[in-house]
Amino acid sequence: MLRRIASDDSVSNLEVLVQALKLTDDPGVQLPFLESLARVYRGQEKPEAPTGWDDVYAKLIKSDNKSIRNTTLVLSARFGETSAIESLKTMASSSDDEESRQLALDTLISLREPTLVPQLQSLISDSRWGATAIKGLASYDDSQTPQLLIKAWGDLSSENKRLAIATLCSRAKSGIELLQAIEEGTIPNAALTADLVRQLQYHDDEELNKLLTNVWGTVSESPEELKQLIADYTKLVNDSNGPAPDLSLGRAVFAATCQRCHVLYGQGGKVGPDLTGSNRSNLEYLLSNIVDPSSVMAKESQPSTIVTEDGRVLTGIVRGEENGILTLQSAESMLEIPVSTIDERILSKKSMMPDNQLKPFSDAQIRSLIAYLRHNEQVPLLATKENSSMIFNGQDLTLWLGDREIWSVENGEIVGKSNGLEQNNFLISNMVAEDFRLTVEVKLVNDAGNSGIQFRSRPRGNFHEILGYQADIGPGWWGKLYEEERRGLLWEKSGEEFVHKGEWNTYVIEAKEHEIKTWINGNLCVDKIDPRGLVRGHFALQVHSGGPTEVRFRKFQLEVLK
Repeated sequence: MLRRIASDDSVSNLEVLVQALKLTDDPGVQLPFLESLARVYRGQEKPEAPTGWDDVYAKLIKSDNKSIRNTTLVLSARFGETSAIESLKTMASSSDDEESRQLALDTLISLREPTLVPQLQSLISDSRWGATAIKGLASYDDSQTPQLLIKAWGDLSSENKRLAIATLCSRAKSGIELLQAIEEGTIPNAALTADLVRQLQYHDDEELNKLLTNVWGTVSESPEELKQLIADYTKLVNDSNGPAPDLSLGRAVFAATCQRCHVLYGQGGKVGPDLTGSNRSNLEYLLSNIVDPSSVMAKESQPSTIVTEDGRVLTGIVRGEENGILTLQSAESMLEIPVSTIDERILSKKSMMPDNQLKPFSDAQIRSLIAYLRHNEQVPLLATKENSSMIFNGQDLTLWLGDREIWSVENGEIVGKSNGLEQNNFLISNMVAEDFRLTVEVKLVNDAGNSGIQFRSRPRGNFHEILGYQADIGPGWWGKLYEEERRGLLWEKSGEEFVHKGEWNTYVIEAKEHEIKTWINGNLCVDKIDPRGLVRGHFALQVHSGGPTEVRFRKFQLEVLK
């Protein structure tokens, strides 16, 4: 009922809600009334406050309920109240409450508060707030932002790299700076994905188009050329003398490109169709969709291009329009755009994916991708320089398999906890690696029990057995190298003297071909050449059988060396 009343254009209806807020002291009534007002004003540019709002503001800003205080602040900020905007700016820069800080940043970005730009720029490389900052900077036409994003490229997570590219592609000027960085080798060509190439074209800028041709090539081919490409790729995939397909590499290529828009085996974006149940085993079907996507585009996947009054170009699927807000699903995120800021809206007959999106890939990558897409079950993800930050997202156990009664995530830490086990128990990463350097902080609470970090390992079909190397953790075992389910202890010398008992310790594991090295708190523990060990395999974390154990892992940094 409140939603219906608030969505009516009648000013008197909104004033009824404001008057009602004056009459009640019940937070359970105040909050839904406030949220109804917040919805209706969210899509309006500089609306006037309804009659009586000042009295309501003075009352509700003193509420003991955080949600009521925050929603009141947001509404007053939308009405242009200076003190509310200043309060949100303080909250956005220094609040210890992450929920309140997120709300403040989102609100100020939606208001395009000009003084927020330096703060957003300072957060580009921040592990917690970088994504919000990078997406937010797309709303501002600031001359310094492109170079700051390009400079920070190497320090960004794989997710934030995609957001940075999307922000750079949203304007012609920053798109030019991005293409120049790709041309110079500062940013790899593979970072420019097919859907963003299509978006860059919509800017219709001569200099940009010339650079795009240099770094990407011809974006569209004729029907005859596309037909020939499908024939060429069919021959490549069927060539028995070609590079051997690597399913895990194929998944890595999929994750870097297709997964942003398509779900496969429950993971991925929901912009395009879910591929899990599609006709993937049919090579002709696959290549037709990949090489010439516009010819087979479903109506529900027809994209729109939105041009805003400040020069941004955004491409995605329109998911809805309500209360003056258009919701656009891009490959990176769900965008909410005030209708009043839209200068032009174009329903495209072309797919978001340009023709022949296999162009940037090698023969081995193409064969691996197609083999993965045609495979009938999920396979491990091969760690690459582009996806290595996916090993742990700091929030949940995505890409990890294990017993949730033993393994959990708390405050950005993976926690393994038991009151005693009859068998070893492992949390197994669905990421495999060859040559790498892994840095992780570990705390064995009270230095009691036993644990370890598996690498280049092979699961045995359950959470109790796994074959492969283990960097050991525990009294009498810190710093030793063990091989589970095979040769046992490979490096007997302990690194216990370097351990801060019961506290956080930095464990580094490096594997280069047959050379294995480990460090604890900067001190070398293992230095071994071992030609008999596995050279590719999973990561896993262990809670050992025996007495009560609580082990914690945080700050995962995986560097792929090959």
